[in-house]
Amino acid sequence: MQVDPASAAMNMVTNERKNMDKLLKGQLANVKAQQSSLSSINSKLSSFQTLLKDLNKPAALQAQKASLSQEGIMTVTSNGKATPGQYNFEVKQLAQAHQFGVQLTDEKALLPTSGKVSFTVDGKAFAIDLATLPVGATAQSLVSAINDSADNPGVKASLIRTDGKVNLVLTSKESGAAKVFTPTYDGDPASAFGKAFIDGKVITPGQDSIIKMGVGDGALEIKSPTNKIENVVEGLTLDLTKVQKPTDGPMQVTVAYDNEAVTGSLKKFVDSYNELLDLLNKETSTDIKAKGALASDATVRGLKGALANAVRNLPAGMTLTQLGIKTEKSGKLVFSDSDFKKSLEKDPELLGKALMGDDGLLKRMSKVLDPFSKSNGVMATRKSTLEANQKRLDDKMESLNKRMESVYKRYLNQFTTMNQMMQTMGAL
Repeated sequence: MQVDPASAAMNMVTNERKNMDKLLKGQLANVKAQQSSLSSINSKLSSFQTLLKDLNKPAALQAQKASLSQEGIMTVTSNGKATPGQYNFEVKQLAQAHQFGVQLTDEKALLPTSGKVSFTVDGKAFAIDLATLPVGATAQSLVSAINDSADNPGVKASLIRTDGKVNLVLTSKESGAAKVFTPTYDGDPASAFGKAFIDGKVITPGQDSIIKMGVGDGALEIKSPTNKIENVVEGLTLDLTKVQKPTDGPMQVTVAYDNEAVTGSLKKFVDSYNELLDLLNKETSTDIKAKGALASDATVRGLKGALANAVRNLPAGMTLTQLGIKTEKSGKLVFSDSDFKKSLEKDPELLGKALMGDDGLLKRMSKVLDPFSKSNGVMATRKSTLEANQKRLDDKMESLNKRMESVYKRYLNQFTTMNQMMQTMGAL
């Protein structure tokens, strides 16, 4: 009775490599599970540290809001550094970009071939020599030459068509009195183009914005080349949109802490901390029913311990309880909105002292976590170790495959030879 050499050889190889296959595949699966877990932790850790940096800014945990007694005049925003209180402003004038218009008889008419169009902006002179324009140059050619010049000190040219007429309009790219200019043409004043320039006029005068701060004779006058005025009051940005009527009177701006926004930021900290802790607990769990892939990993357990210690490291003997945050036995944080508001009413600067700045909890915690998260840190080293383990196991699997291929060929040859011998014996 003959056998199928290929099937018999494969069965022999399968039986021979069964135990080693099981061992290597199990080890590979374990390493890949650890790599996946470590990747999830690194991602969550990175997000948490980014949050720590974002919260350590006045606009987050010291958020402020401004209420205005008149709407539509300006918007006021705070970066969190303004002194809470009431301020009086009066918008007297808005900043404008300077515009000069030259009415042309025909936009397709040829320009003179001599003379210069020139202007000076903020002390910087500029000129276009019409002789350098292409043959047959029109008003559009001059617009392109002005806009495309690398020496242009900040004026945009355009053709504005209205009521069958066309105007060459020159507009300063920036607003403010310093950007006012008067264009001139030094060519033939009797030409149509020359006459148009002589009759040119200001469409919109360039000017600074003007506001008054305070009331009465002692009010301060403040000028700005733009309608966005920053740090007149430290930490406040005023965006002017409308001039007030004389009968409107000063506008009152009240700056106060935005407790709702601050509370939301603090909740983000608590939630993000708990999410990271939940993940670490899951991946290091020793529960037989739900054992974590990194249950015996000293690196991740070290991170978990560092996180638990860091959250208690507040300056000047302060505690999270003072901020309305309690720690459960599990290590997770619980935030009490009511307790926090009571603490903030007693001490409005509590958050700044406890959490912010170079000595606050947020910076301290970030420093504790840095050795784990930096590019050449503890977690990166652990990742490299797992990658090396995977490569070693992949190499072992490849070596096993090559060795088993040789064994297969040997068995295949033996069973083929056996079949040939049986055929020979049967023929005798």
